Amino acid sequence: MQRFSVSAAGLAIASIALAGPTIYDFDDLANGEIVGGQYAPDLNISGTNFNRSFDIIAAFDTRLTNTADPDLEGPNWAIGNLSVSNTDLGNVLIIAENNAGATSGFLSSPDDEGQRPGGQIVFSFGSAIGSFGFDLVDIEHVTLGNTILNFSLQGVSVGSVALSAFTDANSSLYDASIAFGDNSANRFRPITSAYLGGVFDEVTLTLGGSGAIDNIVVPTPGALATISLVGLAATGRARRR
Repeated sequence: MQRFSVSAAGLAIASIALAGPTIYDFDDLANGEIVGGQYAPDLNISGTNFNRSFDIIAAFDTRLTNTADPDLEGPNWAIGNLSVSNTDLGNVLIIAENNAGATSGFLSSPDDEGQRPGGQIVFSFGSAIGSFGFDLVDIEHVTLGNTILNFSLQGVSVGSVALSAFTDANSSLYDASIAFGDNSANRFRPITSAYLGGVFDEVTLTLGGSGAIDNIVVPTPGALATISLVGLAATGRARRR
C-alpha cells in the first residue's frame, strides 16, 4: 500500500488553497456559434429544445444591440445582483429558438427559446468535480419553479436544486441579492458536493422559459485528484481558461 507523509498532505492542501478556479466564460466563441465539443475532452456541451425539431445550444453576444432578443442585451441589466455593477458578460449560452444559418455552424440571428418550458443545457465534464458556480440572465419569476439544476455522476443522480431555492428565505441557498425578471442578471455562489452529498460529472440546467447561462466556475484542474491522495475526495480535472 502506498503511503503519504503528513507533510506532503499538508503541502497538497496548501497548493489547492493557493490556486484559483477555472472559469468558462465562452468569450472565445463568435456570436451565434453553435456549441458542442469546443472544450472537449474536459467539457462537452449539449442540449435539448422542448419545442422545436432541432436542438441547438449557441453563443449570444450580450454586448450587441438591436438583436433578436433585447432582454439578453447588457451591460446595463435591469435587475439582479449584477445590475449594480453593470457587468459586461460578453457571450452567454442559449437554447436557440431558430436554426437560421445552422448549416454553417453559426446562427445568423441567435435568439433564446421563449416557449415554456424552454429546454435543457447539459454540461458533461471529463472527470468528477466538487462545485459548480454560474451566472444566469433573463430568468423571469413565472419560470422559477420549472428552472432546475440536476447533478449526476456516471449517469446516477446526485441531487437537484430548483432555482427558487435561492429566493426562499428558509433555504440554505438563500441569497437576498438575487432578483429575477426581464433583462435580469445574477451571479450564484457555487453549489457544492457538500450540499449535494457527493461529487458529480454532469450538470443539466432545465430552463422553465427564456434565459441564458454564463461564467461556469469549477474547481482548479487536478484539485480533486490532489485531495484524493489524502483520502478526502474523488479525482477531478477541468480545463484551465
